[in-house]
Amino acid sequence: MPDEVTESRRSLLMRRLRENGAGDFTKRELIELLLLFSVRQKDTLASSEALFDYFGSLSEIVEAPIMELTHIEGVSKNSAVLLSMIPQIARRIQIDHDVRNKPCGIEEIRAFIPKCFIGRTVEHFVLVCLDKRQKMIRYDYISKGTVNNSTVDLRKILHILLVTNAAYAVVAHNHPRGYDRPSREDMKSTQTIVNALKTIDVKLLDHIIVSTSGSFSFANAPSDIRCCMNPD
Repeated sequence: MPDEVTESRRSLLMRRLRENGAGDFTKRELIELLLLFSVRQKDTLASSEALFDYFGSLSEIVEAPIMELTHIEGVSKNSAVLLSMIPQIARRIQIDHDVRNKPCGIEEIRAFIPKCFIGRTVEHFVLVCLDKRQKMIRYDYISKGTVNNSTVDLRKILHILLVTNAAYAVVAHNHPRGYDRPSREDMKSTQTIVNALKTIDVKLLDHIIVSTSGSFSFANAPSDIRCCMNPD
């Protein structure tokens, strides 16, 4: 059975949530609150403190591997799964909002792209299909790689572009643990994609790299990198 102090703490957090929402909760209280929904009759304050002591920040906690979270005393597998769902749900909410409003034009697409990588801890490659007015038709996750590498599936890219009757395309991938500057492999893959899209009369508007430090646009890059967008 929980002791009186633990039960009082749980009741206080739940009452604050019901009356005012979670907007005024501290980051540590948010984690403590989330643990309440997967831990019964136990103190979750200590586990919340231990998580912050070990990982250092809210983002590091919710983006940590499930098994690493369970190494913290008081954090069960169910609790770890719940915590890991937070960035996934946040990503889906933001993407769903943008998809409903159909981003139009390259600047709106560039603003949309980083949301596709919220909470992604390994490299993913994304394709955005656009119509003749540069309005988004759909977006797809083409491939998933390691932290440092993502395989570009040209056959899948061309198939999707043909099925959607796209006139333009934007591709993007993330560097989860690195800078947003392109590697030689990134430059080579951009050239390959541009040439492949020419065979179906689709123009690549941009290749965007997203990292924790920001985003990099091939189309707005210095000429020595931007030339990848217009290979001979």
